[in-house]
Amino acid sequence: MQHLPARAEVPTELTWDLTTIYPDDKAWQVDFEAVRQQAKEAAALKGTLGKSPEALVAGIKAVLAVFRRFEKVYVYSSLKSDQDTGNAAYQAMNAKAESLAADLASQLAFMDPEILAIPADQLTAWRDTESLKPYGHFIDAITVNRQHVLTTAAESLIASAGDALNASHATFNVLNNSDLQFGFVENEDGETVQLSNGLYGQLIRSTNRKLRKDAFEALLRAYESLKNTFAQTLSGQIKAHNFNALAHHYPDARAAAMASNHIPESVYTTLLDQVNAHLPLLHRYIALRKKILNVDQLHMYDIYTPLTGRPPLSFTLDQAKDEALKALAPLGNDYLDHMREIFNNRYIDVVENKGKRSGAYSGGAYDTNPFILLNWHDTVDELYTLVHETGHSVHSWYTRHHQPYVYGDYPIFVAEIASTTNENLLR
Repeated sequence: MQHLPARAEVPTELTWDLTTIYPDDKAWQVDFEAVRQQAKEAAALKGTLGKSPEALVAGIKAVLAVFRRFEKVYVYSSLKSDQDTGNAAYQAMNAKAESLAADLASQLAFMDPEILAIPADQLTAWRDTESLKPYGHFIDAITVNRQHVLTTAAESLIASAGDALNASHATFNVLNNSDLQFGFVENEDGETVQLSNGLYGQLIRSTNRKLRKDAFEALLRAYESLKNTFAQTLSGQIKAHNFNALAHHYPDARAAAMASNHIPESVYTTLLDQVNAHLPLLHRYIALRKKILNVDQLHMYDIYTPLTGRPPLSFTLDQAKDEALKALAPLGNDYLDHMREIFNNRYIDVVENKGKRSGAYSGGAYDTNPFILLNWHDTVDELYTLVHETGHSVHSWYTRHHQPYVYGDYPIFVAEIASTTNENLLR
Protein backbone atom coordinates (compact mmCIF):
# COMPACT_ATOMS: atom_id res chain seq x y z
CA MET A 1 0.00 0.00 0.00
CA GLN A 2 1.17 3.51 -0.81
CA HIS A 3 0.85 6.15 1.90
CA LEU A 4 1.34 9.89 1.70
CA PRO A 5 4.93 10.73 2.69
CA ALA A 6 5.60 12.28 6.07
CA ARG A 7 6.91 15.84 5.92
CA ALA A 8 10.42 14.69 6.85
CA GLU A 9 10.45 12.34 3.86
CA VAL A 10 9.91 15.10 1.28
CA PRO A 11 13.11 16.00 -0.64
CA THR A 12 14.41 19.39 0.47
CA GLU A 13 14.52 20.76 -3.09
CA LEU A 14 10.74 20.26 -3.35
CA THR A 15 10.01 22.30 -0.20
CA TRP A 16 9.88 26.05 0.25
CA ASP A 17 12.84 27.75 1.91
CA LEU A 18 11.44 29.66 4.86
CA THR A 19 14.90 30.51 6.20
CA THR A 20 14.67 33.56 3.93
CA ILE A 21 12.08 34.86 6.43
CA TYR A 22 13.78 33.74 9.66
CA PRO A 23 16.92 31.57 9.88
CA ASP A 24 15.26 29.44 12.56
CA ASP A 25 12.38 29.32 15.03
CA LYS A 26 14.40 31.15 17.71
CA ALA A 27 14.73 34.17 15.42
CA TRP A 28 10.96 34.06 14.93
CA GLN A 29 10.46 34.13 18.70
CA VAL A 30 12.75 37.15 19.02
CA ASP A 31 10.72 39.07 16.44
CA PHE A 32 7.47 37.90 18.04
CA GLU A 33 8.51 39.55 21.31
CA ALA A 34 9.78 42.63 19.47
CA VAL A 35 6.40 43.11 17.80
CA ARG A 36 4.65 43.01 21.17
CA GLN A 37 6.96 45.73 22.51
CA GLN A 38 6.61 47.82 19.36
CA ALA A 39 2.82 47.61 19.66
CA LYS A 40 2.97 48.96 23.22
CA GLU A 41 5.00 51.94 22.01
CA ALA A 42 2.55 52.62 19.18
CA ALA A 43 -0.41 52.28 21.57
CA ALA A 44 1.12 55.04 23.70
CA LEU A 45 0.17 57.46 20.90
CA LYS A 46 -3.51 56.91 21.61
CA GLY A 47 -5.28 60.22 22.00
CA THR A 48 -2.69 62.24 20.07
CA LEU A 49 -3.60 61.71 16.39
CA GLY A 50 -5.96 64.67 16.19
CA LYS A 51 -3.49 67.23 17.54
CA SER A 52 -1.78 68.13 14.27
CA PRO A 53 -0.93 66.81 10.79
CA GLU A 54 2.48 65.78 12.10
CA ALA A 55 0.94 63.87 15.00
CA LEU A 56 -1.43 62.11 12.62
CA VAL A 57 1.42 61.08 10.32
CA ALA A 58 3.43 59.84 13.29
CA GLY A 59 0.50 57.78 14.53
CA ILE A 60 -0.24 56.23 11.14
CA LYS A 61 3.43 55.38 10.60
CA ALA A 62 3.77 53.82 14.03
CA VAL A 63 0.69 51.64 13.65
CA LEU A 64 1.58 50.52 10.11
CA ALA A 65 5.14 49.70 11.22
CA VAL A 66 3.76 47.29 13.83
CA PHE A 67 1.58 45.50 11.30
CA ARG A 68 4.39 45.40 8.76
CA ARG A 69 6.69 43.64 11.21
CA PHE A 70 3.90 41.37 12.42
CA GLU A 71 3.17 40.20 8.86
CA LYS A 72 6.54 38.43 8.75
CA VAL A 73 5.85 36.79 12.12
CA TYR A 74 2.42 35.62 11.00
CA VAL A 75 3.46 34.43 7.54
CA TYR A 76 6.31 32.31 8.91
CA SER A 77 4.12 30.55 11.49
CA SER A 78 1.25 30.16 9.02
CA LEU A 79 3.41 28.58 6.31
CA LYS A 80 5.10 26.31 8.85
CA SER A 81 1.67 25.24 10.10
CA ASP A 82 0.27 24.64 6.62
CA GLN A 83 3.16 22.43 5.52
CA ASP A 84 2.13 19.93 8.22
CA THR A 85 -1.03 20.64 10.19
CA GLY A 86 -0.26 17.61 12.34
CA ASN A 87 2.90 19.20 13.73
CA ALA A 88 1.93 20.26 17.25
CA ALA A 89 4.88 22.65 17.65
CA TYR A 90 3.97 24.67 14.57
CA GLN A 91 0.27 24.54 15.38
CA ALA A 92 1.13 26.10 18.74
CA MET A 93 3.36 28.68 17.06
CA ASN A 94 0.59 29.64 14.66
CA ALA A 95 -1.92 29.82 17.50
CA LYS A 96 0.40 32.28 19.29
CA ALA A 97 0.55 34.38 16.14
CA GLU A 98 -3.25 34.33 15.83
CA SER A 99 -3.58 35.48 19.44
CA LEU A 100 -1.01 38.21 18.89
CA ALA A 101 -3.00 39.39 15.85
CA ALA A 102 -6.06 39.84 18.04
CA ASP A 103 -4.00 41.64 20.69
CA LEU A 104 -2.52 44.04 18.14
CA ALA A 105 -5.90 44.75 16.59
CA SER A 106 -7.27 45.56 20.04
CA GLN A 107 -4.33 47.75 21.14
CA LEU A 108 -4.22 49.69 17.88
CA ALA A 109 -7.96 49.97 17.28
CA PHE A 110 -7.80 53.64 18.29
CA MET A 111 -6.44 54.78 14.91
CA ASP A 112 -9.60 54.74 12.77
CA PRO A 113 -11.92 56.30 15.40
CA GLU A 114 -9.36 59.05 16.11
CA ILE A 115 -9.02 59.85 12.42
CA LEU A 116 -12.81 60.02 12.10
CA ALA A 117 -13.03 62.25 15.19
CA ILE A 118 -11.06 64.97 13.37
CA PRO A 119 -13.58 67.46 11.90
CA ALA A 120 -14.08 66.73 8.20
CA ASP A 121 -12.98 70.20 7.00
CA GLN A 122 -9.87 70.06 9.16
CA LEU A 123 -9.00 66.55 7.98
CA THR A 124 -9.41 67.63 4.36
CA ALA A 125 -7.04 70.54 4.91
CA TRP A 126 -4.50 68.32 6.67
CA ARG A 127 -4.78 65.71 3.96
CA ASP A 128 -3.30 68.16 1.43
CA THR A 129 -0.20 68.88 3.51
CA GLU A 130 3.08 67.50 2.19
CA SER A 131 3.53 64.96 4.98
CA LEU A 132 -0.01 63.52 4.68
CA LYS A 133 -0.32 63.46 0.87
CA PRO A 134 1.11 59.93 0.61
CA TYR A 135 -1.65 58.72 2.97
CA GLY A 136 -4.54 60.45 1.19
CA HIS A 137 -6.09 57.29 -0.26
CA PHE A 138 -5.49 55.42 2.99
CA ILE A 139 -7.44 58.11 4.90
CA ASP A 140 -10.21 58.14 2.28
CA ALA A 141 -10.64 54.38 2.67
CA ILE A 142 -11.28 54.94 6.37
CA THR A 143 -13.61 57.92 6.07
CA VAL A 144 -15.79 56.30 3.40
CA ASN A 145 -16.87 53.74 6.02
CA ARG A 146 -17.44 56.40 8.69
CA GLN A 147 -20.88 55.14 9.71
CA HIS A 148 -19.51 51.64 10.34
CA VAL A 149 -16.55 52.56 12.57
CA LEU A 150 -17.33 52.39 16.28
CA THR A 151 -15.76 54.09 19.26
CA THR A 152 -12.21 53.19 20.21
CA ALA A 153 -13.42 51.15 23.19
CA ALA A 154 -15.94 49.23 21.09
CA GLU A 155 -13.49 48.57 18.25
CA SER A 156 -10.88 47.42 20.76
CA LEU A 157 -13.30 45.01 22.41
CA ILE A 158 -14.42 43.49 19.10
CA ALA A 159 -10.84 43.17 17.89
CA SER A 160 -9.81 41.38 21.08
CA ALA A 161 -12.50 38.79 20.34
CA GLY A 162 -10.97 38.05 16.94
CA ASP A 163 -9.09 34.99 18.17
CA ALA A 164 -12.27 33.44 19.57
CA LEU A 165 -14.33 34.34 16.51
CA ASN A 166 -11.75 32.59 14.32
CA ALA A 167 -11.94 29.34 16.31
CA SER A 168 -14.34 27.60 13.89
CA HIS A 169 -12.09 28.33 10.93
CA ALA A 170 -9.02 27.08 12.80
CA THR A 171 -10.84 23.92 13.84
CA PHE A 172 -11.94 23.22 10.28
CA ASN A 173 -8.39 23.68 9.00
CA VAL A 174 -6.90 21.08 11.35
CA LEU A 175 -9.83 18.69 10.96
CA ASN A 176 -9.83 18.85 7.17
CA ASN A 177 -6.07 18.70 6.64
CA SER A 178 -4.79 16.61 9.52
CA ASP A 179 -7.41 14.51 11.29
CA LEU A 180 -9.66 13.48 8.39
CA GLN A 181 -8.65 10.13 6.84
CA PHE A 182 -9.97 9.11 3.41
CA GLY A 183 -8.94 5.46 3.43
CA PHE A 184 -7.48 3.54 0.48
CA VAL A 185 -8.49 3.17 -3.18
CA GLU A 186 -7.11 1.62 -6.33
CA ASN A 187 -5.21 3.83 -8.78
CA GLU A 188 -4.82 3.60 -12.56
CA ASP A 189 -2.02 1.05 -12.18
CA GLY A 190 -4.09 -1.24 -9.98
CA GLU A 191 -2.14 -0.31 -6.84
CA THR A 192 -3.82 0.26 -3.49
CA VAL A 193 -3.01 3.81 -2.43
CA GLN A 194 -4.09 6.18 0.31
CA LEU A 195 -6.64 8.66 -0.99
CA SER A 196 -5.92 12.36 -0.51
CA ASN A 197 -7.40 15.58 -1.82
CA GLY A 198 -4.64 15.77 -4.43
CA LEU A 199 -5.00 12.15 -5.58
CA TYR A 200 -8.77 12.56 -5.66
CA GLY A 201 -8.36 15.39 -8.16
CA GLN A 202 -6.39 13.01 -10.35
CA LEU A 203 -8.67 9.96 -10.07
CA ILE A 204 -11.89 11.91 -10.63
CA ARG A 205 -10.59 12.62 -14.17
CA SER A 206 -9.86 8.97 -14.95
CA THR A 207 -11.45 7.41 -18.04
CA ASN A 208 -12.18 4.35 -15.85
CA ARG A 209 -15.62 5.01 -14.41
CA LYS A 210 -15.19 2.52 -11.56
CA LEU A 211 -12.02 4.30 -10.37
CA ARG A 212 -13.83 7.64 -10.50
CA LYS A 213 -16.79 6.30 -8.56
CA ASP A 214 -14.66 4.57 -5.93
CA ALA A 215 -12.61 7.73 -5.33
CA PHE A 216 -15.73 9.89 -5.15
CA GLU A 217 -17.47 7.59 -2.67
CA ALA A 218 -14.35 7.17 -0.51
CA LEU A 219 -13.91 10.93 -0.22
CA LEU A 220 -17.57 11.55 0.55
CA ARG A 221 -17.68 8.75 3.13
CA ALA A 222 -14.98 10.50 5.13
CA TYR A 223 -16.81 13.84 5.09
CA GLU A 224 -20.13 12.11 5.74
CA SER A 225 -18.71 10.52 8.89
CA LEU A 226 -18.04 13.98 10.33
CA LYS A 227 -20.88 15.91 8.73
CA ASN A 228 -22.26 17.20 12.03
CA THR A 229 -18.85 18.45 13.13
CA PHE A 230 -18.26 20.19 9.80
CA ALA A 231 -21.75 21.69 10.01
CA GLN A 232 -20.88 23.17 13.39
CA THR A 233 -17.62 24.70 12.12
CA LEU A 234 -19.55 26.25 9.22
CA SER A 235 -22.25 27.51 11.56
CA GLY A 236 -19.61 29.07 13.80
CA GLN A 237 -18.00 30.85 10.88
CA ILE A 238 -21.36 32.20 9.70
CA LYS A 239 -22.13 33.46 13.20
CA ALA A 240 -18.78 35.25 13.33
CA HIS A 241 -19.51 37.02 10.02
CA ASN A 242 -23.00 37.94 11.17
CA PHE A 243 -21.72 39.26 14.51
CA ASN A 244 -19.13 41.50 12.89
CA ALA A 245 -21.67 42.83 10.42
CA LEU A 246 -24.23 43.56 13.15
CA ALA A 247 -21.65 45.16 15.44
CA HIS A 248 -20.56 47.54 12.67
CA HIS A 249 -24.13 48.47 11.66
CA TYR A 250 -24.27 46.66 8.33
CA PRO A 251 -27.64 45.21 7.26
CA ASP A 252 -26.06 41.77 6.72
CA ALA A 253 -22.77 39.93 6.30
CA ARG A 254 -22.82 40.27 2.51
CA ALA A 255 -22.99 44.05 2.73
CA ALA A 256 -20.08 44.04 5.19
CA ALA A 257 -18.00 41.76 2.96
CA MET A 258 -18.57 43.89 -0.13
CA ALA A 259 -17.90 47.13 1.77
CA SER A 260 -14.50 45.85 2.89
CA ASN A 261 -13.42 46.08 -0.75
CA HIS A 262 -15.54 49.14 -1.56
CA ILE A 263 -17.59 47.14 -4.09
CA PRO A 264 -21.31 47.94 -4.59
CA GLU A 265 -23.64 45.04 -3.76
CA SER A 266 -25.10 45.47 -7.24
CA VAL A 267 -21.91 43.93 -8.63
CA TYR A 268 -22.65 40.75 -6.67
CA THR A 269 -26.33 40.61 -7.60
CA THR A 270 -25.47 41.25 -11.27
CA LEU A 271 -23.11 38.27 -11.18
CA LEU A 272 -25.83 36.03 -9.75
CA ASP A 273 -28.37 37.28 -12.28
CA GLN A 274 -26.05 36.59 -15.20
CA VAL A 275 -25.14 33.11 -13.96
CA ASN A 276 -28.82 32.23 -13.57
CA ALA A 277 -29.67 33.71 -16.96
CA HIS A 278 -27.12 31.47 -18.65
CA LEU A 279 -27.90 28.24 -16.80
CA PRO A 280 -29.55 26.76 -19.94
CA LEU A 281 -26.08 26.66 -21.55
CA LEU A 282 -24.78 24.61 -18.62
CA HIS A 283 -27.78 22.29 -18.89
CA ARG A 284 -27.10 21.78 -22.60
CA TYR A 285 -23.47 20.95 -21.85
CA ILE A 286 -24.43 18.43 -19.15
CA ALA A 287 -26.88 16.77 -21.55
CA LEU A 288 -24.17 16.59 -24.22
CA ARG A 289 -21.70 15.10 -21.74
CA LYS A 290 -24.20 12.42 -20.75
CA LYS A 291 -24.79 11.55 -24.41
CA ILE A 292 -21.10 11.38 -25.37
CA LEU A 293 -20.15 9.32 -22.30
CA ASN A 294 -23.13 7.06 -23.04
CA VAL A 295 -24.28 6.73 -19.42
CA ASP A 296 -27.83 6.20 -18.17
CA GLN A 297 -27.38 8.75 -15.40
CA LEU A 298 -24.68 11.42 -15.15
CA HIS A 299 -23.11 11.57 -11.68
CA MET A 300 -20.75 14.12 -10.13
CA TYR A 301 -17.89 11.68 -10.75
CA ASP A 302 -18.62 11.90 -14.50
CA ILE A 303 -18.23 15.69 -14.74
CA TYR A 304 -14.43 15.95 -15.03
CA THR A 305 -13.38 12.99 -17.16
CA PRO A 306 -12.28 13.91 -20.73
CA LEU A 307 -15.05 13.71 -23.33
CA THR A 308 -12.57 12.28 -25.84
CA GLY A 309 -12.32 9.02 -23.92
CA ARG A 310 -8.55 9.38 -23.93
CA PRO A 311 -6.51 9.75 -20.72
CA PRO A 312 -6.20 13.33 -19.43
CA LEU A 313 -3.14 15.38 -20.34
CA SER A 314 -0.22 14.82 -17.98
CA PHE A 315 2.67 17.11 -17.05
CA THR A 316 5.57 16.64 -14.69
CA LEU A 317 6.52 19.70 -12.64
CA ASP A 318 9.46 20.48 -14.94
CA GLN A 319 7.27 20.13 -18.03
CA ALA A 320 4.66 22.38 -16.42
CA LYS A 321 7.27 25.05 -15.71
CA ASP A 322 8.32 24.99 -19.38
CA GLU A 323 4.70 25.24 -20.55
CA ALA A 324 4.07 28.12 -18.14
CA LEU A 325 7.04 30.08 -19.46
CA LYS A 326 5.86 29.55 -23.05
CA ALA A 327 2.30 30.56 -22.26
CA LEU A 328 3.24 33.74 -20.41
CA ALA A 329 5.93 34.90 -22.83
CA PRO A 330 3.62 37.69 -24.13
CA LEU A 331 3.97 39.38 -20.73
CA GLY A 332 7.63 40.10 -21.45
CA ASN A 333 11.11 39.12 -20.33
CA ASP A 334 10.95 40.93 -17.00
CA TYR A 335 7.84 38.94 -16.08
CA LEU A 336 9.49 35.68 -17.15
CA ASP A 337 12.58 36.50 -15.10
CA HIS A 338 10.43 36.75 -11.98
CA MET A 339 8.77 33.46 -12.85
CA ARG A 340 12.16 31.78 -13.11
CA GLU A 341 13.15 33.31 -9.78
CA ILE A 342 10.09 31.69 -8.22
CA PHE A 343 10.67 28.35 -9.97
CA ASN A 344 14.38 28.06 -9.22
CA ASN A 345 14.78 29.36 -5.66
CA ARG A 346 12.51 27.14 -3.57
CA TYR A 347 9.64 29.62 -3.36
CA ILE A 348 7.27 26.68 -4.04
CA ASP A 349 6.30 23.86 -1.68
CA VAL A 350 5.50 21.12 -4.17
CA VAL A 351 4.72 17.69 -2.73
CA GLU A 352 1.50 16.55 -1.10
CA ASN A 353 2.57 15.15 2.27
CA LYS A 354 0.67 13.85 5.26
CA GLY A 355 -1.01 16.68 7.16
CA LYS A 356 -0.30 19.34 4.54
CA ARG A 357 -2.99 21.89 3.89
CA SER A 358 -5.01 20.90 0.85
CA GLY A 359 -5.40 22.99 -2.29
CA ALA A 360 -3.02 25.71 -3.38
CA TYR A 361 -2.29 29.37 -2.69
CA SER A 362 0.21 32.17 -3.13
CA GLY A 363 1.26 33.74 0.17
CA GLY A 364 3.86 35.94 1.78
CA ALA A 365 4.25 39.40 3.23
CA TYR A 366 5.56 42.77 2.07
CA ASP A 367 9.08 41.89 3.29
CA THR A 368 9.20 38.22 2.24
CA ASN A 369 9.41 36.26 -0.97
CA PRO A 370 6.10 35.35 -2.62
CA PHE A 371 5.66 31.70 -1.64
CA ILE A 372 3.40 29.15 -3.34
CA LEU A 373 1.81 26.08 -1.75
CA LEU A 374 0.96 23.22 -4.12
CA ASN A 375 -0.11 19.60 -3.72
CA TRP A 376 1.37 18.42 -6.99
CA HIS A 377 0.11 15.59 -9.19
CA ASP A 378 1.06 15.29 -12.85
CA THR A 379 -2.20 16.64 -14.29
CA VAL A 380 -3.22 19.46 -16.59
CA ASP A 381 -5.15 20.99 -13.69
CA GLU A 382 -1.92 21.29 -11.71
CA LEU A 383 -0.36 23.10 -14.67
CA TYR A 384 -3.25 25.59 -14.55
CA THR A 385 -2.82 25.89 -10.78
CA LEU A 386 0.89 26.63 -11.18
CA VAL A 387 0.16 29.34 -13.74
CA HIS A 388 -2.66 30.74 -11.60
CA GLU A 389 -0.64 30.97 -8.40
CA THR A 390 2.39 32.35 -10.26
CA GLY A 391 0.09 35.14 -11.42
CA HIS A 392 -0.59 36.05 -7.79
CA SER A 393 3.08 35.78 -6.82
CA VAL A 394 4.45 37.98 -9.61
CA HIS A 395 1.61 40.45 -9.03
CA SER A 396 2.68 40.54 -5.37
CA TRP A 397 6.32 41.07 -6.33
CA TYR A 398 5.50 44.05 -8.56
CA THR A 399 3.15 45.54 -5.97
CA ARG A 400 5.66 45.26 -3.14
CA HIS A 401 8.51 46.66 -5.19
CA HIS A 402 6.61 49.59 -6.71
CA GLN A 403 4.30 50.67 -3.87
CA PRO A 404 5.06 51.80 -0.30
CA TYR A 405 3.88 49.46 2.45
CA VAL A 406 0.64 51.39 3.00
CA TYR A 407 -0.42 50.41 -0.55
CA GLY A 408 1.64 47.22 -0.80
CA ASP A 409 -1.34 44.86 -0.88
CA TYR A 410 -4.41 44.42 -3.04
CA PRO A 411 -8.03 43.36 -2.42
CA ILE A 412 -9.38 40.00 -3.58
CA PHE A 413 -11.47 41.81 -6.20
CA VAL A 414 -8.25 42.83 -7.95
CA ALA A 415 -6.13 39.79 -7.06
CA GLU A 416 -7.91 37.28 -9.26
CA ILE A 417 -7.46 39.39 -12.38
CA ALA A 418 -3.75 38.59 -12.46
CA SER A 419 -4.25 34.85 -11.93
CA THR A 420 -7.12 34.34 -14.36
CA THR A 421 -5.36 36.40 -17.04
CA ASN A 422 -2.50 33.91 -16.78
CA GLU A 423 -4.93 31.01 -17.11
CA ASN A 424 -6.44 32.56 -20.24
CA LEU A 425 -3.00 33.00 -21.80
CA LEU A 426 -2.27 29.33 -21.07
CA ARG A 427 -5.60 28.25 -22.54
